[in-house]
Amino acid sequence: MATTRKFVMLMLGICCWLNNNIYAQQAPAQKNGNAEKGTVYGKLLDGQTNKPVEYASVALLRADSSVLTGMLSKGNGDFLFEQVPLGKYLLKVNFIGYTTIYKAVHLTAQSTRMDAGNIKLQANVKSLTGVEVVGEKPTFTMAIDKRVFNVDKNIASIGGTATDVLKQVPSVNVDIDGNVSIRNGSPTIFVDGRPTTLTLDQIPADAIASVEVVTNPSAKYDAEGVSGILNIVLKKNRKAGINGSVNGGLGTVGSANGGIDLSVRQEKFNFFVSYNIRRRKGSVNSHLFRKNISADTTTFLDQYQDGDMLRQFQYGRIGADWFIDNRNTLTLSQGLVGGNFNNYNDQTLYDLSQQQQRVRYGKGIDNSERGFRNYTTQLGYKHTFAKEGKELTADVTFNTANSKDRTDYSVQYFDMGGHAIDQPRRPELRYGNGKGNTTYWTGQIDFVNPLSEHAKLEMGLRSVLRTFENNLATLGKDFTTGTFSLDSALSNDYHYREQVNAAYATFSGTKKDFGYQVGLRAEQSFYTGTMQGVKEVSYKTNYPVSLFPSLFLSQKLKGDNEFQLNYSRRIRRPWFRDLLPNLEYNAQTASRGNPGLRPEFTNSFELSYLKDFNHKHNILVSVYFRNTNNAITSFYVDTTLTLNSQQQKVVLSYPINAATRNSYGAEFTVRNQLTSWWDVTTNLNIAQTKINADNVGQNISNQGFIWFGKINSNTKLPWNTTLQVSGEYESKEILPQGENAPQYSMDMAIKKEFLKNKALAISLGLNDIFNTDRNLSYTRTSFSDQERYRKRATRELRLNVSYRFGKMDTHLFKKKNKEEGGPQHGGQEEGFQ
Repeated sequence: MATTRKFVMLMLGICCWLNNNIYAQQAPAQKNGNAEKGTVYGKLLDGQTNKPVEYASVALLRADSSVLTGMLSKGNGDFLFEQVPLGKYLLKVNFIGYTTIYKAVHLTAQSTRMDAGNIKLQANVKSLTGVEVVGEKPTFTMAIDKRVFNVDKNIASIGGTATDVLKQVPSVNVDIDGNVSIRNGSPTIFVDGRPTTLTLDQIPADAIASVEVVTNPSAKYDAEGVSGILNIVLKKNRKAGINGSVNGGLGTVGSANGGIDLSVRQEKFNFFVSYNIRRRKGSVNSHLFRKNISADTTTFLDQYQDGDMLRQFQYGRIGADWFIDNRNTLTLSQGLVGGNFNNYNDQTLYDLSQQQQRVRYGKGIDNSERGFRNYTTQLGYKHTFAKEGKELTADVTFNTANSKDRTDYSVQYFDMGGHAIDQPRRPELRYGNGKGNTTYWTGQIDFVNPLSEHAKLEMGLRSVLRTFENNLATLGKDFTTGTFSLDSALSNDYHYREQVNAAYATFSGTKKDFGYQVGLRAEQSFYTGTMQGVKEVSYKTNYPVSLFPSLFLSQKLKGDNEFQLNYSRRIRRPWFRDLLPNLEYNAQTASRGNPGLRPEFTNSFELSYLKDFNHKHNILVSVYFRNTNNAITSFYVDTTLTLNSQQQKVVLSYPINAATRNSYGAEFTVRNQLTSWWDVTTNLNIAQTKINADNVGQNISNQGFIWFGKINSNTKLPWNTTLQVSGEYESKEILPQGENAPQYSMDMAIKKEFLKNKALAISLGLNDIFNTDRNLSYTRTSFSDQERYRKRATRELRLNVSYRFGKMDTHLFKKKNKEEGGPQHGGQEEGFQ
């Protein structure tokens, strides 16, 4: 025990040295004494009066009729058994004056909690209810409208962020800047089913339990997201007693991480706290080469940037569950995130002649610093009825983020002899200071009611209010006067407000092996934006009611086969940065938002087939078609801007609504348990995409074939060692005026577990083994051809150590009470009969 305390204190010391936040991952289910366990609960009532029955004997019997555990019912008739090993049992209830009642209990990996309901005790009545047998939970599962990928054993992402986790998830693409796509479309990203102001780089990987991928969501889910919904589910420990873990790690690119996760549960309360800290430093390199075409001449620009990035943040979460009784739970949690994301770049620009000879060059810096704070408060309530499957949930979430930004930019031009020149290019020198605030209010209530054994009704209400304020003051030097003045083209004072109200209802049922779900979601949305400055710009857009129907059909066949056919209508609303009209400028390249941007609407169809072979081989095949109107896409145009009182010819990009975007393709996901110690999951997506943007007044359209592949191999080696190798390849991406080049990467990690119950784990991971992860794009307009390359430090060797401590103890506080001579009441007792 002394050794354990010393180890814990050592790890806590490491975390303090890092000045970090500790959120340790909840340990995955293991064998040999630490297997995943479940909960059985219910309420005893008098059959005639419906009043609670107190002090009745309740026991769980094994298959051989021996007693696993037992207790006396409480004053309100409740009984509760926690930490019950998965398996089949018999619940036995008896009390003087009542007939003994038996009820079958079956806990599985898919159903770890069983509500035995209101058990009414009366004379001459016996009840023996069967429970459906459910197989073991596979690596990925497919319901009628959702697929869940379990990432607990994702060794390669240990010590990283949500970006590293999503790179391992089948169907999901993540570029080096953290931009996520599914099937060549942008999904809506939630955390615990709610909107968030967090970015993927602000969520520790060790805090994630699973990722839910909903490629074609039903009416129950938000209609936002062309390619569906990506829900990041955070870990939460509810084990009885005191349990937790500590972890820490180091990386070769100057990264370090540490965390702690602690939970205390006894009787009606579960208290949990976590803290995690992460720091990462690496290089960033970019290269832009552009051909400028005019009526009488052709020139070239060759631009280089080399610098460093620094990412450091702290992540904390604290909360409590109050189990009012077996069927009512109240949860309050608070999340806190803060840190700094900084970039420091040296830049060199070369102006080339028509013969591509260097005629002048410029040198300078392009630095940015961003500090942020994020706070998430959530209050949730859940009530389960005695009727199995019937439940009511309600919650309110408040999420706010504050940021402060600073930029420094300078370029001094020289002739090829190294002499400073002012003409034909003047020096550029400016700096900016900005701040922003984003808030989310989300309120939701859901009700599920099984109408019969084969039919279920679900309905709910949801309201989301988002406000965004951004202020940026950029001052440029006027070299004719030597003073700094506000550059209105690069400054803004922007206010944005969005409200989306929704109501939905779905009805699902089965008839033998045929299943169906039909739903309708109604959403109304309101947008207002104001840009204050030299010239005030404002807009207001209201969509009173938009309807989003969905239909899901499934047919199970003999031999573990299942077909699914589904349809849903989706929407993608412009993000506030898509609407933000302020200008961002970087060495003759500029971008801005478009306040006139409208939402895009998509009709999505999908046909899927799932086959299971003896729980060792699974294949999931989907063919899909998406038709999108008013498709949001990037548009490039050559223009001249006045910056720092001088004219600059730039390529300006901004989002537009293209006429249509049509995509159709097929996705294959295969999991093979090749041996008892080796399994391989393979994902392949092929698609044809065509974008038509003729509506902007030019003959702009593009189409092409794309494909994406991902493979993940897990090998159990001797001595409690696991090896994981994963790789992905993404072909070119079609854009209206160009394309993104193909890219690929590969990761590898190994983990060894030590001590009793594998409490200590050491992992070593190498990300982007061949250092190939980068962004490369080609853009063509009427007056320019542009190639843009960007590379971050992605190859990293990470060493991580984690230690789990604690054990199940349902008498945690009663022990102290007993030592003080206090009374004892209820509780679980070994050998109870």
